[in-house]
Amino acid sequence: MTIMLSPYPKKVYVELTTRCNLQCPMCLKFSEGSCIEEGELPLALFKKLATASLSHTEFLVLNGLGEPLLHPDLEEMIALARAVMPPDGRIGFQSNGLLLNHGRAVRLIEAGLDTVCLSLDSLDADEDKERNRGGHQRSSVTKAIAHLIQARAASQRRVRIGLEVVLRKETLHQLSDVVAWAGEHQVDFIIVSHLFSYDGSLGEYSLFNPNSREATNLFAKWSAAAKGQGVNLADLPVAQLKFSKSAADALVVQLGDAMRQEAKQQDLTLHFPNLVAQSDRDMGEIEAHFHRARLTASKHGIDLFLPPLHAPANGHRRCPFIDDDAVFIDKDGKVMPCHFLWHTCPSQVNHGSIRVNKRVVGSIEDESLEAIWQKAEYTAFRIEVGHSEYAPCWSCTSAPCADLVNANLLGMHDCYGSRVPCGHCMWSIGWLQCL
Repeated sequence: MTIMLSPYPKKVYVELTTRCNLQCPMCLKFSEGSCIEEGELPLALFKKLATASLSHTEFLVLNGLGEPLLHPDLEEMIALARAVMPPDGRIGFQSNGLLLNHGRAVRLIEAGLDTVCLSLDSLDADEDKERNRGGHQRSSVTKAIAHLIQARAASQRRVRIGLEVVLRKETLHQLSDVVAWAGEHQVDFIIVSHLFSYDGSLGEYSLFNPNSREATNLFAKWSAAAKGQGVNLADLPVAQLKFSKSAADALVVQLGDAMRQEAKQQDLTLHFPNLVAQSDRDMGEIEAHFHRARLTASKHGIDLFLPPLHAPANGHRRCPFIDDDAVFIDKDGKVMPCHFLWHTCPSQVNHGSIRVNKRVVGSIEDESLEAIWQKAEYTAFRIEVGHSEYAPCWSCTSAPCADLVNANLLGMHDCYGSRVPCGHCMWSIGWLQCL
């Protein structure tokens, strides 16, 4: 497969600050084992970026782990970018909205801001206050939207207002109500993402199934067959280890072998513990809520971006950041190739803890973004990621796993011998979505 490479990045994420006025437990910054340093991107460094590197940028996203409205030079940075970006280039950020008053909204839009995505996970203010320690509340988002609408009307500029919703088991029933509420408040788009627990503490609240739909259906088929014969397929690991097997154990092993043979014929990998853990989930109920949300969004003219409910089958994963020709810059001006490798942080794969090291490909303090983008090492990285030949870490049958993630002496990141760790990435399987 030939990979078409852009001569420059088209989507640029810039982390203006890692400071935040909230402490949401789902945030990477507050996950156990995270040691993100607080700080801000200097205005002088952003000026250097804007002058040298944003003339071809189609979408500038002023976001990282922090709240962009905390940066004292936000309006000036937006104006600097707007002056050099293409006329149809977009500038936006995601925010909790707590610091967005009328005057700030006017200044931001006058500077050139055209996309704002506000976090709202639930319509229950009391529940949000407890979970997010004072933020992501409906009242705060309602005020922020009103300020943006007034400022947009006064400017007569096209400004898109959106919501970012992190979906959880306990808020699924509110999804269509959130969409309806957004329609009543003139919201233009909604990005829905699944909850991902970086330290594993909130994993039980996620609705995403890391197994493919095909693997899930295959397991359900053979589980039903086992139940019909009076045994439980979930007992397979224990039955396999028994030296002296009962008739029931032998039957479970026989059914397990038949299931694996069918999976092999369909070129499916099966992660048995994940399949067992997801087997009691009513995906039909979740799909029904998604269907109602789509109907509500269509009624109100809202662009609704729902995430998948299952990981794709093997061989069908893609990197959204490579597809978008995106690049990521942290508060120190270091350049990284994707969201997954933006920060050194804890993460999870199949209920096991891993450590992800950021992949620095350059610094805007030393050279232009285009020069970094065209480096041989960075180009090779994008080509390898673009081939989408990722190890199936989320559905891998190997146990125990010699988890490489961070490069060993041979420069490999997984059992495929890859120099990119994309098999471990949550974005490549559709678990997470971004602005």
